[in-house]
Amino acid sequence: MKKLDFWKSDWFLGVAVAIAMFLASNGDLVQSLERKAYDMGVRAASRAPSDKIAVIAIDDQSIANIGRWPWSREIHARMTDILAGAKAKVVGNTVFFSEPQIDPGYRYVTQLLELAAKDTAQVDPNAPADPNAEAPTSGPMVPFVALLKEAEQALNPDRKLAESYTRAGNVLLPMVFTLGEPRGKPDKPLPLFVQKNAITGVQGSPDTLPLPTAAVQIPIDAIGQAATGLGHLNANPDVDGGIRTEPLVLGYFDQYYPSLSMMIAAKSLNLGVPDIKVRLGEGVSLAKLKIGTDPALQMYTYFYKDRDGRPAFQADSFYDVYTGKIPPKNYQDKIVLIGPTALGVGSTSVTPVSPAMPPVMMLAHAVSSILQEHFFVVPPWGVWVEKLAFLLVALYVILLLPRLKASIAAILTASIFVALIAVHFVLITTQLMWLQLMAAVTLLLIGHLALTTKRFLVTEKGKERS
Repeated sequence: MKKLDFWKSDWFLGVAVAIAMFLASNGDLVQSLERKAYDMGVRAASRAPSDKIAVIAIDDQSIANIGRWPWSREIHARMTDILAGAKAKVVGNTVFFSEPQIDPGYRYVTQLLELAAKDTAQVDPNAPADPNAEAPTSGPMVPFVALLKEAEQALNPDRKLAESYTRAGNVLLPMVFTLGEPRGKPDKPLPLFVQKNAITGVQGSPDTLPLPTAAVQIPIDAIGQAATGLGHLNANPDVDGGIRTEPLVLGYFDQYYPSLSMMIAAKSLNLGVPDIKVRLGEGVSLAKLKIGTDPALQMYTYFYKDRDGRPAFQADSFYDVYTGKIPPKNYQDKIVLIGPTALGVGSTSVTPVSPAMPPVMMLAHAVSSILQEHFFVVPPWGVWVEKLAFLLVALYVILLLPRLKASIAAILTASIFVALIAVHFVLITTQLMWLQLMAAVTLLLIGHLALTTKRFLVTEKGKERS
């Protein structure tokens, strides 16, 4: 009978706990602990953000003074002209210009211009032709036509913004993809001003592809053609809604498009799309910058923490720059990022260092991570270390822990716990490496607790019998 009572032994309890934890290692509880440990490691790490990045925020003060959102494109054009005059290195704007902004009266003004052009072009059919005659510069229609032309210019702010972008020659704009597996083929090819941003010469195994997309939202033609380039502004939240990664490349049917952060980093280094190299399932490189990613080409962004009560990236108010309160010369040779931070304008995301971070600030963290090679990586050998750690803890719970006295077991378990936590934090803060050791930590704690509880219950039962 004693041989049949093995299931009551301590080692059998250790085996049962180890098997249960192995099956639950990919479950919500353990993975939640892994994400919490990762976030704590990110906050514990210490790196300085790039001083080349400046943020101009469309904040509450700007909206209160300039007017309700969305603003006229003329305001964005004037800001672009200010930054162009200051000789900013590159300007990244996170505002979407996906719909035309034309005054309702614009159509009537253009119709009047057409009629006026026909009237001024009419000549007396019986009069002899004079090829050397000059166009009339006076008459009742001339001031009327001039006024109509002035009105046509004023009522088409999209053209003003496009002209401003063309003059600047360094503005990058966002596009947004719809994540998901595409069905069938696209309705029509993307415009050429979008396709010129597609990455070519992609290498690697097609078995591991970046995140797929089924649709895309792009700027209107006039503005998109005037921009220097486009990049996607997509985020891929984890199951808990937090943002920890930046998809550097997205797949759109048979094409691959870089993120806005990659495009801004490239432009700041006087590089372009041809300089972005992709190896599927391995990583992305930008000239000499090697960016480690997960198999889906997502970078584990380094989110810089605030220091001495000051944010990692100081945001200047759009209104202060617009009115000259902040000198434009502050942005000379800078990477200038423009985007909303005001309440109710745009969305915010949860990151390891903030419960509500606007897209323009997330972009700043991502660009700095790329340029300074500050990003977390999961080393290829990491999975074997994680499995080995789990196996060693399982052997400890099954074979060694049942043989130890309570006091010695407590000391040894605490020592192993501290060692695992220390390895996690040392690697993530000093080497920017993430090893998922929380499954081993959880097995250690639950195994020790289960065995201690069993021994206590057995002791109490023995006392009752006595």
